[in-house]
Amino acid sequence: MKGAEFIARAIYTGSLFGSRVGGELDGLAPVVPLPYVDDVTGRRNSRVLRRDYGLFEVTCVDEPDWACQAFSLEVHRLRHLSDLREKIRERLGILFEPFTNWSDVQREHERIPGIGTLEVVDETPGYRVFLERSTGVKVQVVHDASAIRGEFPGHGDVWSLEIISSRFVQ
Repeated sequence: MKGAEFIARAIYTGSLFGSRVGGELDGLAPVVPLPYVDDVTGRRNSRVLRRDYGLFEVTCVDEPDWACQAFSLEVHRLRHLSDLREKIRERLGILFEPFTNWSDVQREHERIPGIGTLEVVDETPGYRVFLERSTGVKVQVVHDASAIRGEFPGHGDVWSLEIISSRFVQ
């Protein structure tokens, strides 16, 4: 599967690797055989765990079960992490290029039967944010005609994707 299709499916399902907001972190470990770094902050009974897999991060609360509160797919990191792109291809069967163009993601998204269109919910200098309201997924896309692919994604490329509970989407 190509990266654009993976992103389109994440937008449609509101999940990454079958894990959703509200699910337990333990369910993610067996399906994502990638190294990660844990960062735990806060005081007892109100600690937050951020697990960073390089490609994506998951934020969890409610220790010790660690319920997933949010996911961030950090597509912009892939330009500089060719070894991670290779591990993702070998271990998960997903082929990510250094950059992912939003029009490719939209094309894959439109192939999903019964899917609606994504709405633009924010447009700031440099970015356009798209929302799939039913799944709580926001996608940040580079929106700056002067941004050219190089060290960072260029105009029209996906920067990141965030999954939060759809009940928090305004």
